[in-house]
Amino acid sequence: MPIRFATLSDVPALVASATRAHALTRLRSQPYNTQRATEAFTTLIEQRRSKYGCFVAEDARGRIVGTLIGTIEQQILSDARTASVMHFSMLPESRVGEYGVRLLRAFETWSANRGATEIEFGVDGAEVKRLGRLARKVGFRAMGRSYVKEAQV
Repeated sequence: MPIRFATLSDVPALVASATRAHALTRLRSQPYNTQRATEAFTTLIEQRRSKYGCFVAEDARGRIVGTLIGTIEQQILSDARTASVMHFSMLPESRVGEYGVRLLRAFETWSANRGATEIEFGVDGAEVKRLGRLARKVGFRAMGRSYVKEAQV
């Protein structure tokens, strides 16, 4: 069950997985755009040497069962760099075991190799409690709360 960088041949599986993950997030009221997702995954993978990392977990049959997309950016008021988990999803049947832990550890290593002094992992949607337990298991601590408001157009 390797953790590896996503490749262009993974894009169809990533888009399918993201379709299921989208339905569990606070953004589920917004229509899912398969073409946009395909373009976004393709760009992330092609630019993996830049500020993005797209990691996948494979099961014993080589099927993608988890995805983590992260980014790293320089802070505005400091020379320090912060890494952020942008997307994290697991197939429901693959949530037992160590896939999630191993994806987060791979992202930690990637972030450290790029000079990150902090890693941020925001959790929302239907899986807040489960993902919160996972985050604490690998050493994250809760910090603040997020607030969201619909934009008035």
